[in-house]
Amino acid sequence: MSYTFKLKNGAVAVFDPDSAMLSITTPHGDVQKSTLGRAESRLLDLLLKEPGVTKSRDEIIDYTWNDRVVASGSLNQTVFSLRNILNDSRDHEILMTVPRRGYCFNRHCVVDETTDASEPSEETAQPAASSDGQLPPTRSDDLVAPSGKTKKTSSLTKAQLIAYIVTLAVGAFTIFQIDFDTPKIEVSSVDKNGLVIHAVGNDLAEAQALMDLSVKQTEQLPPGLKGQVWINLYKANYSVSCIRPDLSTANLQLNSSERDLALMIRQCLEVTL
Repeated sequence: MSYTFKLKNGAVAVFDPDSAMLSITTPHGDVQKSTLGRAESRLLDLLLKEPGVTKSRDEIIDYTWNDRVVASGSLNQTVFSLRNILNDSRDHEILMTVPRRGYCFNRHCVVDETTDASEPSEETAQPAASSDGQLPPTRSDDLVAPSGKTKKTSSLTKAQLIAYIVTLAVGAFTIFQIDFDTPKIEVSSVDKNGLVIHAVGNDLAEAQALMDLSVKQTEQLPPGLKGQVWINLYKANYSVSCIRPDLSTANLQLNSSERDLALMIRQCLEVTL
């Protein structure tokens, strides 16, 4: 069984959990395919089985790693990686965090093909009903709601269609501003006395270059600062996500010209400055 869902840039994604294949169709109709890593694939599969239902961290870890013992930050790193792939690393509107509970997939992003297929049949049946002045008995028995709600459903369907077209138009405009590529995530990591830095790039060379810069910046940090930090650089913008020793999290995103990276790392890891 494959799952279809919408991305924020107007693209539509299809995920096949059996092959771990993620196919993304851009607003221009270009299809970009990538094979997810095992952890990302299992996580996405679990959340898409029941979109909108919160899965606890323990439940996700048991399903994703099949009861294997994994490091405490493995789930956070997998979530971070998957959000980057889905272009959801900033707002977390698709793969949603439920504080103190776990994670869930935004059900409003999921495309329900069964519902979409059944809606035209309802609209087709309406002209026949108006010519008789009443709904056929067999049809009214099948419907839980009265005919008034059927008309409301039709108008909602049209509204949703218009909204989707607008979304595609906005996405088509955005595609000229931002190059949309399904990211192939590479991570370079280093542990400096309990401060673990993960530099994220589109390829290993990019990740390593960002890692070298990050290591130099950490020399300015106060001793004893610990936690896990994920750093991504897109054009001139730094994205810094961190997990503190108390397992609380924080996300920062600023232009590199406005603030140095060392200060961003410190602000991300410290609860108060």
